[in-house]
Amino acid sequence: MRKHHFGRAVALLVSLAILSAFPARPAAATAETVDVTTLYKARDVDASWSPAKAEVIDLSALSPTTLTISAAGDYVLSGVWQGQVIIEAGKDDKVRLILNGVSITSPQGPAIYEKQADKLIVTLAEGTSNTLTDGAKVQDGDDEIGAALYAEDDLSINGAGELTAHGTAKHGIQSKADLVLAGGRVTIDAVNDGLRGRNSVLVLDGELRVTAGGDGIVSTREDAEGKGWVVISGGNVTVQTGDGAGEMQARSSGKNGGWGRGWTEPVRQTGDNAVSQKGIKAATDLTVLDGTLALDCADDGLHAANVTVSGGSLSVRSGDDGLHADASMRVDGGVIDISQCYEGVEGTDVTIAGGSLRIVASDDAVNAAGGNDQSGFGGRGNDRFSRGDSAMLAISGGTLTAIAGGDALDSNGSILITGGVTGVWAASRTGEGAIDFNGSGTVSGGTLLVASTGGVMQDTAQLTGQSILSVSVQGEQGPITLLNGDGDTLAVFDPENAYDTVLISSDRLADGDALTLLSGEAQVFAGTMSHSLSGGGNQGFGNQGFGGGGRRRR
Repeated sequence: MRKHHFGRAVALLVSLAILSAFPARPAAATAETVDVTTLYKARDVDASWSPAKAEVIDLSALSPTTLTISAAGDYVLSGVWQGQVIIEAGKDDKVRLILNGVSITSPQGPAIYEKQADKLIVTLAEGTSNTLTDGAKVQDGDDEIGAALYAEDDLSINGAGELTAHGTAKHGIQSKADLVLAGGRVTIDAVNDGLRGRNSVLVLDGELRVTAGGDGIVSTREDAEGKGWVVISGGNVTVQTGDGAGEMQARSSGKNGGWGRGWTEPVRQTGDNAVSQKGIKAATDLTVLDGTLALDCADDGLHAANVTVSGGSLSVRSGDDGLHADASMRVDGGVIDISQCYEGVEGTDVTIAGGSLRIVASDDAVNAAGGNDQSGFGGRGNDRFSRGDSAMLAISGGTLTAIAGGDALDSNGSILITGGVTGVWAASRTGEGAIDFNGSGTVSGGTLLVASTGGVMQDTAQLTGQSILSVSVQGEQGPITLLNGDGDTLAVFDPENAYDTVLISSDRLADGDALTLLSGEAQVFAGTMSHSLSGGGNQGFGNQGFGGGGRRRR
């Protein structure tokens, strides 16, 4: 096979100042402490180019089936071609490919295969459609290479054109180092992972649509400090993994029997051949700062050691957890709608400090130190949930709506509510409850509305702090509205199911203050605030034989 060589040093057109290199661990933090501009360099986002300062190549005019680029510079590719583009430049060379209406189908290995360079930048020319299709996997030492677009080194994608990557052998787009998506309309379908960066993945802008048999977006490295993270700071991202969340079957018996919303517990794959099918996954830290995400996943929607959501709009359907952190889970901004999942938000420690969060879960809606995940990195599952009773579920701000087939709020340690508006629903007759904790449960701020059926709310009698009032209603259904004595709305919560008991607590209502409770448009209670719960289970809120420690997940 004859190789065709092109080489020309081309100065990159830079419109932004060069920014600092990738820092360690940017993701486990709030939006105020993550400076996204430090996570990329100007050349990663600069899509300007000039034909006069680039090597222009019409692939359809080439007779060889291999094009090898061996020097730094800009290369403009166009045409339909059966072959493979190989980048084998110097270790310090920056190579940019401008895809200007190209369709490359490789007979074997990646359609674009970067073997050596300092960085590969792929610019999608405005107004063009480009397609990359790989062939059978190839072996490179101990590595099995399979991706439509593959880079051994840093990889950046920018521009205003379109790119479709067909990963027929393994992955769609893969970098063995850092991967940046800064623009373009990118569509990936892959038999395994969609967008895969070993050291990191940064999504800055553009439209990304991924259909993957494995994970949608993933960073895998966990053996080096400052690696293995994913940051989403913009763009429009749509991910489907496996067959999506699918239609879960209602249980005919068991803890959710009789409710009709309970689904079968997901079957987790185990062993060396297990396939992870998560939406966005990071070995270390995963942060969502902005952007619009729509995730329909056979497994978790978001999954990492530490997860932070500080902004953006997330729509999640999951066959397992909506958002899962092996260690720290923090939500302090954004709009999150988890419309289908087994468990909603899960971590060893869970902090909700802001944003708007709605969860519909077949089991627990929010779970601190509860889960059991067999498809994380390195074969680790629930061994990361080792802190047990020291775990914490803390709610200090934002709006939370939790509708659960199991426990709405569940902690193997303690629960602390100091702010925000929290509305929870659970059917107590399932044997679980709206609020369940093994340590202490404290409500010392914010507004809490709890709706339940069966007149029993496990562990609510052990809640301490501000006054908590219980109200019995007659099988109501509809939004619950809490008004103060002046008729001002303090909170609105739609349980989306029937309820016969409502618990009320608010730092805007002192003992003796007048309040009104509406169910839909109907007034179901008008009276004054008073602390009506006690450890003795006043008004039917006792533990009913569960014991003061609550239920510990197994």
